[in-house]
Amino acid sequence: MIRKDKIKQIDFLLNKFRETNHDFKELPKCSFLLGAGCSRSSEIPTGYEIIELLRKHWYLKNFANSSEFLESTYDIDNEAFQVIQANFQSKYLEEETTLKEKVEKVLEDLKKNTPPYLSNLFKTSDAKTLKQFVFDDLLYGFWFERFSESPKERQKLIEHLIDFKEPSGAYLLFSHLISNGKITNVFTTNFDDLIYDSLIRYTETKPKIYSHNEVAQYINTLSKRPNIIKLHGDFLFENIKNTKPETGLLWSNMENKLEECLKSFDLIVVGYNGADDSVMNALAKLKSKDYGLLWCGRNPENLNWRVKELINQTNNSYFIQIESFELLSMKLFEVYKDEIDYPDFRSNAERKEKEFHQYITEFKTELTENVKLEEKEIESINSTLDIVLDRNSFFRVAELNHSEQLEFLRKLRIDGISRTLKNIHTNINWEHSKTLYADLDKDDFFQNKLYEVSIQHISNALSNLRKIDAERTKSILDSLNDENLLDKINSASSSDLYSGISELKSISPKKIESILNKRKVSPELLVIENQDLRKVAFKLKTLSPKDGLELLISNNEALQTKIKEEPIKEVVIFLENVSSIYFKECQALFEQLENSFLADRILEQNLTLLSISLRVFNHLNRNKTKQLIKLLDKDKLQSKLTTTSLQAIKSLLFALKDVDFQLSKYLLGLITDEQFQEKIEKSDLLSIAESLEYLSKIDNPRISKIAKEINSELITHKIDNEDFTFQQFGNAMSKLIVFDFDKFCLAAREIDVPRLTDKISKTINKTGEQVFLHFVPIYFKVNRVLFSKIIKESPQDYIDSILKWPKIDLYTVNLPYLNRVFIENKMDKEKEYVDYIISNNQDKFRKKKRRKKKKH
Repeated sequence: MIRKDKIKQIDFLLNKFRETNHDFKELPKCSFLLGAGCSRSSEIPTGYEIIELLRKHWYLKNFANSSEFLESTYDIDNEAFQVIQANFQSKYLEEETTLKEKVEKVLEDLKKNTPPYLSNLFKTSDAKTLKQFVFDDLLYGFWFERFSESPKERQKLIEHLIDFKEPSGAYLLFSHLISNGKITNVFTTNFDDLIYDSLIRYTETKPKIYSHNEVAQYINTLSKRPNIIKLHGDFLFENIKNTKPETGLLWSNMENKLEECLKSFDLIVVGYNGADDSVMNALAKLKSKDYGLLWCGRNPENLNWRVKELINQTNNSYFIQIESFELLSMKLFEVYKDEIDYPDFRSNAERKEKEFHQYITEFKTELTENVKLEEKEIESINSTLDIVLDRNSFFRVAELNHSEQLEFLRKLRIDGISRTLKNIHTNINWEHSKTLYADLDKDDFFQNKLYEVSIQHISNALSNLRKIDAERTKSILDSLNDENLLDKINSASSSDLYSGISELKSISPKKIESILNKRKVSPELLVIENQDLRKVAFKLKTLSPKDGLELLISNNEALQTKIKEEPIKEVVIFLENVSSIYFKECQALFEQLENSFLADRILEQNLTLLSISLRVFNHLNRNKTKQLIKLLDKDKLQSKLTTTSLQAIKSLLFALKDVDFQLSKYLLGLITDEQFQEKIEKSDLLSIAESLEYLSKIDNPRISKIAKEINSELITHKIDNEDFTFQQFGNAMSKLIVFDFDKFCLAAREIDVPRLTDKISKTINKTGEQVFLHFVPIYFKVNRVLFSKIIKESPQDYIDSILKWPKIDLYTVNLPYLNRVFIENKMDKEKEYVDYIISNNQDKFRKKKRRKKKKH
């Protein structure tokens, strides 16, 4: 635990931040070290979230068909992943047992060369506790090594996770403190560029970035120009540190500069958990009375073990309680808010826009006048660069009066007009953009502009204009000449045509349907020999219903061949998409396929795709699908069901329940009671509870019987060996006690109460008020002792937040349970407050009694 004298409130930090540097009056007092927690609000995952992602990628590479569960190279389809969740947890936990050997070695090395600040901990802590500390610290590097041995592949993953992420408001405030000289040195373990982006985009300060050991020697920590020093490298390069060997030591030059900085500045640490050796070893080695260490966090008890010891065992080191990096940035900003200079964003943007316009115009002149080119090429250059110039026009429009704006807009192409009006609508004044739009819409102005461009430009322009005035835009589209639009459609490329027609249909469906019906499609366009099923579906959506029908009828044999040759997954996607327009034709295609052929093909898929296939087929022809099901190889189907997890079975059968209830019951019957018990033994408690609940809706008597046969000692063992949040444990028990209240309550009362209390109370502040109050009766009935201890060990501010919740009266009927626990824990103030709520809401109890009477 952190010593009480080492815990300070935020004002202590703010007073330090206000101080000037003792040795260099023109420099600030403090430098900063930012970790991953600072970037969470910018949607960059934390270290724990990355560990979970790495675990899943490792599992998919080794135990599953990864393509079925990936949305892209690195993005997991979490909904689909639920099917294999139970087996995944079993496998990764098994893999993590191999980490124990490494833990032993790390502990041995630490015991031989114990850093002074950890010596007391090693004397007073048992081996089990120390092993758990080290194990938790090694997980990040362990899973990066399992993900890939290639630094390049690891770098690509990091790049994917942080690329295109935008800095949060906290970073913007922080960047203005840097820009105004209140912070000059920022160390970070993060790979992202959020600080740099904030400074470049929203201030007039360009910092120096150091992410290589070779250039770190040139860092001037006493410079007024800010330094951003990336202790673990940059995602743009393969030198990033993320595995255990890589994060074991800081680069020598980085450590030297950290030491140089700490001789002159105090260090404020925010969002960094202290779990890697490199930075912690450096901080411990460099720690002296000279520099102050202010470590920020929400809860001192949740700090990493190394951090606790470093703060406790070293002078001039403190823990600062903060709510978040966002609130801290706000508080730091308030210290100097009256001294901060802000850039004139509009003037800067207008200046840049003018410079851009000038340079492109000069380039255009040089290119077309100083070089001998053919007229056609000059015209192409002018056309291309005019579009570039038009796209940046709305800043110039903002400077003009109304009549000048109209004159300016009239000279632009339709792309520039629509884009400029939309930008005025979004960034300046939506009413003014609507007025300009109306004033331009005279004497067929838009019709003439649209006449000059392709179908794709028409759709883009009208889509922008629709955001300003949907009715006016529809009127303009409806007034366009059908024959002219038809010509543009016929001359468009397939990709332009598909997107263009989709956008125009959303503006005026009848108009576009009417034009498509007039479309005369050349025979070549209806040929599909060299196209796969996806491209055929793509093409069908750009044709009139008549031509689409012609394509399907004239290519029936070719489609049958494609359906037989392409993967069944592609067949299902084609039938599902196209049947929304041509149901009867897709139904006919499906009906022409032999049942035996289909049965063999769909059985090759995993259970998830099998479920989807049967749902689509069932929609096209219920009777044929039932016949198809009868042909499925029962042994293969049973093998799939018996070799998969309980969670996967639940997902499949419950999805099938609404499609074909008898099928789901039939499949459920293929699994023996003994196999069910085996799957229950291999599943986690929450998966067991959820699976029993869902499957009971298919066959309640049988699932109830299976639930009653579960060994209560097994449930006790699972509770004792798994980790739960407040919601997870409440959710699991609420589902289980429905089947056998006495048995599952008894199992929950035989558990290691102190262990589960410790686990839940440490994470309970992540539980919302509504969820907490919802599960109060469940906890009280299942294990009153556990519930009482959880309340006693929970942070007081969390209990206060529950009682102060504005909607607490909605859960009045649950409050007596909570009150009895308050009485047991001698929490008198809390009891009085709950009594007050109950006394003011007696009608809630009367309603509850009436509901009970109606039930009986």
